[in-house]
Amino acid sequence: MNNPTVKDKASNAADKRRVTLAQLLVYELRVRDAMHKDPVTAQPSDSLRAIQHLMKKHRISGVPITENGRLLGVISIEDIINALDKGYINDPCDKWMTRDPVTLRDHYTLVRAVAEFDRHGFGRFPVLDACEQLTGIITRGDISNALVHHLEARAEQAVAHEAVLVAERQADEKAHRVVLRTPIKSGDFESAGKVSQRMRETLRQRGIDPEARRRAAIVAYEAETNIIIHSIGGELRVVIEPERVVIDAMDQGPGIERLDLAMQEGWSTAGPLARQLGFGAGMGLPNMKKSADHFEVRTELGIGTHLHAEIVLKKAELNPGTTAS
Repeated sequence: MNNPTVKDKASNAADKRRVTLAQLLVYELRVRDAMHKDPVTAQPSDSLRAIQHLMKKHRISGVPITENGRLLGVISIEDIINALDKGYINDPCDKWMTRDPVTLRDHYTLVRAVAEFDRHGFGRFPVLDACEQLTGIITRGDISNALVHHLEARAEQAVAHEAVLVAERQADEKAHRVVLRTPIKSGDFESAGKVSQRMRETLRQRGIDPEARRRAAIVAYEAETNIIIHSIGGELRVVIEPERVVIDAMDQGPGIERLDLAMQEGWSTAGPLARQLGFGAGMGLPNMKKSADHFEVRTELGIGTHLHAEIVLKKAELNPGTTAS
């Protein structure tokens, strides 16, 4: 058996770091971007027979039971089958519905939604808004369809911008240095991802290879959310140079007590609010290390943490049919 060469090892390492646009979109998109809005619902007093007809009419396998917009329970196709078999199909549904069903929030990221589907094995989830009102239903298929829709939209945008990219590349071969510095507040979940998007747009305008842009965006996004979740505030600094992106995330404490554990996938100290908002899945530091060409962490308890990452850039090759994101 031949031993792998240095070149083969480098190629394998690059494959492990590769981030597809679809993988990046599950970080950017929210459940509200993929769910079915205005779902078919029933009242607690409706019979199981009436719900059976609803399922048949709308070709669905589950119906949320609501009262004044508030979710009370769910009737599934299995509940209808059992009712038909055992002869209570005309009973009111509130007698047989599953109460307090597992739900998702409309502001969850799709990566959180995917994790919940894998965790519970359900085919669909009711979706609640900030006021605890039922606002939609999301299925695994909805996530796939949303990704395809946004991928198509990105492709159309890329075609429209390709001529601009060529012109900018010719006019700006000596790309200047750009510094993005943004203060990050603890708990500011609504702002998560904004720095990452600004950086990606700058790299796109410079004609940088999409794969490098996506890896840089993952690092910036994870670094930003780490400050939001785990610190009392800090700063994210992105330096875009002709041949690399340098990302530094500096927070004001409390520091990482067990850095060895924090570098393991799935290990997290995120609190209940961060988890409720769809963050803190324990993938932050591992994702950054995997996506960066150079990555290091310096942390001191009571003082803070400094994350440093570098991503090597290269120009995209504009072949016929090439699209950028």
